[in-house]
Amino acid sequence: MSVARGSVSLATGAELARTLHVRPGLGVAAHVVQGEGLEIVRIRVERPAVIVVDRGIKTVKPARGGAVRALPGQVLLLAGGHTVDFHNRITDGERYEARWLMFGGTVLDDPYYLATAQRQSSADASEVAPPPARVLRRVPDGLAEAFERARHGLAPDPSRPEAVVRQQMLEVAHWLLAAGMVLRMPPDDARISGRIRAMLSARLDGEWSSDAVARSLAMSEATLRRRLAAEGVTLRELIADVRMASALVLLQATSRPVSDIASAVGYDSPSRFAVRFRDRFGFAPTAVRGHARAV
Repeated sequence: MSVARGSVSLATGAELARTLHVRPGLGVAAHVVQGEGLEIVRIRVERPAVIVVDRGIKTVKPARGGAVRALPGQVLLLAGGHTVDFHNRITDGERYEARWLMFGGTVLDDPYYLATAQRQSSADASEVAPPPARVLRRVPDGLAEAFERARHGLAPDPSRPEAVVRQQMLEVAHWLLAAGMVLRMPPDDARISGRIRAMLSARLDGEWSSDAVARSLAMSEATLRRRLAAEGVTLRELIADVRMASALVLLQATSRPVSDIASAVGYDSPSRFAVRFRDRFGFAPTAVRGHARAV
């Protein structure tokens, strides 16, 4: 694979096409494709992510602060631990396309990386914490190459040791550090809604009744309702939001039929899933893939 100077080339190979690659603790690789330009609001980004925009324009609007925009060939960094709005625009009449790397805690807790990042942060006293979104407009060749190695490394391959994949992810983090951009794991979400999000994400198709969630958290249903009310959310809203956000990722980053995705996030009826999805995002599941209907 060749990498053009100052840009990140499109990956080739069926092994990386339209699927998610997950190595727990290490990271996630995704190849996102949208057939329509869409505005996607209130998405919780839990972990630091690096996004390479290949087609179209991506704008990230954090809940606080100004919007950040990335053009094709540019890189967006998301700090993690923030809720943001995404606006993915199509500019060539075909599609929006981007590649993602999300970082796990066992990568960014590397002692040498932490020490190097700390020295850099101390030298730059103006940056207390990284902003929710940043853009890197000039991409070094080394970063471009490391990014693709890490994406391929996350693909399932029993012959590739996890220690090697961890080093490939760290290489990306160190290239970003050389460009003045530190990646840090956000602190664990201490809110009860954050704990519930993590629990739901582990079993999207589970039967999550109020009683089941309360028992998992070792509290009464009344206490659960009271604590969620203090955070301005209900359990029903949380369950729907986690399921819909996961469904959006599956629609963008895989070629699975919509009916399969509906089942994977806990809906027996694709039509009911489509109604819930439209209620949450304002557009139908099939809009993510353009006019093609994959049900």
